[in-house]
Amino acid sequence: MAETWKPGRTRKLVVRSLGWCLCVALWTVALLSIFPVRVGQAVTPSALHFPAAKCLHISVYAFLIVYLKWLPLGRCWRWLLLAFLSLHAAGTEFGQQFVAGRHPSFHDVLLDHFGLMLGMALTWKRWLPHYFAMQDAECRMQN
Repeated sequence: MAETWKPGRTRKLVVRSLGWCLCVALWTVALLSIFPVRVGQAVTPSALHFPAAKCLHISVYAFLIVYLKWLPLGRCWRWLLLAFLSLHAAGTEFGQQFVAGRHPSFHDVLLDHFGLMLGMALTWKRWLPHYFAMQDAECRMQN
């Protein structure tokens, strides 16, 4: 059965997509500038600077995946955006080598991907194939 696009759904898609794109853009700017590093050093104690920065990597990428749950998109689009975020994680780390005061780290790419997996674990039903959803509906009908 084909799903029709209602004005409310289109508005939701546009507004929420722009919000997601804004979050990605702000995170990209933060990763490719020195300003967040200076703020982090000024705000956090030196002993907490490193763990806070790494927790931020994990939580931002997890947030970006959880945010996808609120976009009225199909699974195919979610998987494409997941691939984009995976490339984003590697690309921004690569780009940091060209920013004075920033240093690329393969470790950060791994942490970013851990954040992606955490976000997927938190929204696991959105990532299941349609087959499993159909089986669940059949079980509910039988009970």
